[in-house]
Amino acid sequence: MRRSIDATHDVDEPGCSDVSMQAGGIDTGGMIAAPTTASPTLATRQPLIGILRVLLLTEAALGFALAILLSMLASGMENVLGGPAVASAETPLRFAAGGTFLFAIFAMVASRGARRRRGWAWTLGALLQVVLAIGTGIAVMSATWHPAYLAGFGLAAVVMTVLSTGSVRRALGQE
Repeated sequence: MRRSIDATHDVDEPGCSDVSMQAGGIDTGGMIAAPTTASPTLATRQPLIGILRVLLLTEAALGFALAILLSMLASGMENVLGGPAVASAETPLRFAAGGTFLFAIFAMVASRGARRRRGWAWTLGALLQVVLAIGTGIAVMSATWHPAYLAGFGLAAVVMTVLSTGSVRRALGQE
C-alpha cells in the first residue's frame, strides 16, 4: 500500500508510516486483542464443580484436624506409657499423622485444580478417594470397631459419585 505524502508529515520519505493514518480498507480482523467470545469457564457455570470443591476442601479440613489429633495423641503417649514402650506406640501414630497431613494438602491441590478445570484434578481426586477408603479400612482392621469409621467410606463414596457425573467429567476433560 502506498501512502501519499503531504506537508503535514514530519518525515517526507515514501516508506514511513503515519501514526494518525486510519486503517482504511485494511482487514484487521485477526489483529483484535480482545477475545471475541466469553471464556468457557465463565460462560458455562457448573454447580457440581462447586460441590466437588466443597467436598475436597471438607476432606482437607478433616485431614488437618485428624493430623493434629493424631500428633497430640502421639505426644501424649509418653504420659500414658512409660519408658521404651513409648517409641513403639508413638511411631505409628506419627506416621499416620504425617500421611493424613499429606492427604489434606493433596485434597486442597485437587480442589484448586477443579476450580481451574484442570484434567489432572479429576485423577488426583479419584486417587485421593481410593487412599481414603484404604486408610479407613486399615483403621477399621487395626482398631476396635466404631460407627464413626463409616464417615470415611461415606465421604469417599459421595466424592466419587460427584466425580463420576457426566458434567464433572466433561468440565475436567475426562470425556
